[in-house]
Order: sequence, then structure tokens, then C-alpha cells
Amino acid sequence: MYLTREEERMMDGEYGEWIAKAIRLLVKLGELNNAEKLVEIRRAHLSGISYKTVGDAAIDLLKDMVAGGVKLKAFTTINPAGMDTLNWREMSIPPDFAKKQKELVRLYTELGAIPALTCAPYIFENKPVFEENVAFAESSAVVYVNSVIGARTNRHGSLDALSAAITGRVPLMGLLLKENRYGNVLIKVNNEKFNDSDFGLLGILIGNRLSPSDIPIFSFRKRPDKWRLRMLGAALAASGAIAMFHAINITPEAKTLKEATGGLDPEDRLFIDKKDVETVVDTYFSKIEIPDAVFIGCPHASIDEINEISALLRGKRIKRGIKFWIFTSRRILELVRKSSIYAVLERAGVKIFADTCMVVAPIEEIGIKKVWTNGSKAAWYIPKFAEKRIEVEVKSIKEIIDAITE
Repeated sequence: MYLTREEERMMDGEYGEWIAKAIRLLVKLGELNNAEKLVEIRRAHLSGISYKTVGDAAIDLLKDMVAGGVKLKAFTTINPAGMDTLNWREMSIPPDFAKKQKELVRLYTELGAIPALTCAPYIFENKPVFEENVAFAESSAVVYVNSVIGARTNRHGSLDALSAAITGRVPLMGLLLKENRYGNVLIKVNNEKFNDSDFGLLGILIGNRLSPSDIPIFSFRKRPDKWRLRMLGAALAASGAIAMFHAINITPEAKTLKEATGGLDPEDRLFIDKKDVETVVDTYFSKIEIPDAVFIGCPHASIDEINEISALLRGKRIKRGIKFWIFTSRRILELVRKSSIYAVLERAGVKIFADTCMVVAPIEEIGIKKVWTNGSKAAWYIPKFAEKRIEVEVKSIKEIIDAITE
């Protein structure tokens, strides 16, 4: 692999032990994938922030890095933590967990990361632009950045994204190369009767049919908004490790089918309608008569999505004994609190938490066993992260609100 003089100096340890370790990891990753060189990046987003998922080992690693004087070279944001860092007691988070989680966030901040604590930094805090090379580790952010924005990132793990943030470099490989971004499977979707949750169910369906190396091309009968596309991408990433899709005449690299495929014929064609996505619930998820909790915001809810919920809840109240929690970023929560929709949600009995989500928070430790959500990514991950101690069913927002309000 070709390295610049500065990169060679990094490898040789002239900038410190940790930078040397980081660039060596990236070079090895590049060599394994036939990358010709490294390229510079200006922004990164890191996963592995929740104490629930990374534990004490991450704290020890970060302490060593901070003690070694490491500072991130790229503008870097971080993923959700395991709790709302301000209102963790309201979530019934154990104090010992809270102490460890705060230490993790503090250490990342010491390195120079921005504590956005969101899986959707592309809304406000960390917004790539079309064709920009970045290093994002959160799977739902990866697929959104590649697909809806048209920036370029590979599906990074925690350590290689951190290494990219430290060095400001990534190997030139995979989805950073235009020739690897063409779609190969055409999926025609009759989505005229789709609700908000059906786009995530579509992602689960297709994610389980394709391989991680496939790039699906969606042709929708009715144009979905970017938030529905986000639900689709998050579920594709969760169930199939798919890092990119195209939507004809919607996403920036797919103005036409020809542009999306690079002029080649699709290798396969699928036809999907409402009845196909309905089978996903029976195949992969539970059936729950009455939930302990409703969780919305996986990926983190946008202000538009929260406004939709508020409109459906106006004049209604959540039934006693059911938690209704919305998860979003601190920035969006601040905007919601300044608007009229916050009072509507508060009167209805809804709680909004920032900095965390239902997947990486220790919800299995606070007595929740049955969950409804409109997010298929959450439904896919919660039972796995909770070691199957929690059952989850996917429903649309309207179905949920009609069933649990009075």
C-alpha cells in the first residue's frame, strides 16, 4: 500500500504509540481489502459508547489513550449512551451503571469527541455532504449517509472508526469507490398502503433475502419521505448488514435505474407489496396483547416524527401502567421543549429521553418484558441485547396510540 511521508512517520511512531497502533490497524484493514492507499477524512462517528455493550474494557482502553495524550484528528461525534445523562434516575438506571457510563462519556470527550450521543448525527451535529469520504460506525447512520445523503463511508466497527478519527485516515476501498456503489438487485415496491412501520418491515424482509455485499435498488410506487427511508435503511443494516441502497428518482445516485446500476442489468428483480411486509411480523417478531412499554426512536426520532406523534395524541392520555418513551438527541429534545408539542406529549403521559435508546439502555433490568415499537431495527435488536428476556412487536404509530390511549 502506498503511504505518504506523513503516514510513514505515523507508522514509525513519530507521533506517538497510539497513532502508530491506529494507522497500522487501518493499513492492515486496507491490505486485506486490496486498498491502494489511505485517504484523508474530516469527520467520523463512533459506536461502542454504552456501558451496557462495552463494559470496563472500553474504560480501561480510553484511560490509557487519554493518559497518552491522544487527541482525535477528525471532527468526531459519538453514539447513544446507555442512559439519559441528565435524567437517568427517571429511567430507573442503577447508580453504579450511571457512574460507569458518565466515565465513558467523559473519556471520549477528553479525546476530543463531541458528546452528541445520537445515532442520527447527520440531522444536526455531524452532517456529511455529497461524495465526502467519512468514517461512520453506527450501522443505521452508515446506510443513511451512503444512501440518502450520498456521502461515502464503509461500515466501520468501533476500533477502526476510532483509529480513523485518531489519524484522519481511512483505506480507499469498498463503498468509497464509485464502482462499488452500483446497485445489483431491483425491488419494485407497491407502497401505496404502507404505514410508518412497514418501511422497517420491508428492510427486515429484504435484509434477510440479500447478502451484505448486495446493494438493493428500490422503485416505489408512492414517493416516501426521508424519515421512512431512514427506517428502511436502519432495518436493512440490522437484519442484513447492508450498508447502502438506492431509491430511483429519490436518492442522489439513482436519478434513473441506469445510473443506479452503472448501466448494467440488475442481477435479480423482486416485487413487494403490503401483504409481503405483513408476513415479517409473524416470521420474526412476537405477538403481544398488552405491552409494558412503547418505545419510539430507533433511529433517534426527528422533530417531524415527534410532531406526528403529538398530533395523534392531542386530547388523549396513555393508559395507566404503560410507559410511552420517545428517544431522541439532546439537540432535538431542546427544540421540542421550546415548541407547543411538548405540552401535548407531557399531558398525554409521554416521556422523552435524550442521549440513549431502547437498544443500548439496560431496559431488561428495570422490569420491562413486553414492548411495542414502530421501529424494526429496535425490534430486531432488543431481544438479542436483552438475551431474549424481552418480547417485541412492531406496530404503526397510529395502531399503537389507538390501542393504548383513553
